[in-house]
Amino acid sequence: MIVSFYKKPAFETVYEDSYHKLYKYAYMLVLNREDAEDVVSETFITAFSHYDEYKPEKGSIITWLSSIAHNEAIDLMRSAAYKSRSPMPEKDIRGGTDPAITKMTETNETVEYILSRLSVKEREFLNLRYGLELSDKEIGALLDEKENTINKRYQRLLKKCRDIADGRLISGQGRTDHGDQTENGRS
Repeated sequence: MIVSFYKKPAFETVYEDSYHKLYKYAYMLVLNREDAEDVVSETFITAFSHYDEYKPEKGSIITWLSSIAHNEAIDLMRSAAYKSRSPMPEKDIRGGTDPAITKMTETNETVEYILSRLSVKEREFLNLRYGLELSDKEIGALLDEKENTINKRYQRLLKKCRDIADGRLISGQGRTDHGDQTENGRS
């Protein structure tokens, strides 16, 4: 008989500790608040019904949950209803003239613009680090790749994100560093 030294936390604790990370993960994949909430809900329903199958010695709970969320998101994106929607993410429109809110809204729009220009695989790859906060070592184990390979992939993908952002500013869809709108995106 094999004795496991790993103890599973109560599912309620798993939910409380993992919800926000999984939401960020799902949102970066589907780029829509309601869809991300649906993905997370379905993830926890599936996880709850299969919690007895989770083996802590094989990986962290967030890694297990992210694989379920990945499958739920892929199922959603393959659905006819999802495919018939506009590819541009929803906008968070806020009124008012508070400069902090304006800057935050512009930043969010830029991030959404960049994410909408990446493939699902690229968003998911970024998501492993920034959404789920996994280390290169954990991601390497998950993807069966060397830690150095993971790091290089991130460097290339972050460069692509910067290039997308720079292209947006040059094409006139962004603002300058001072917040002044220009016709061509340059001061």
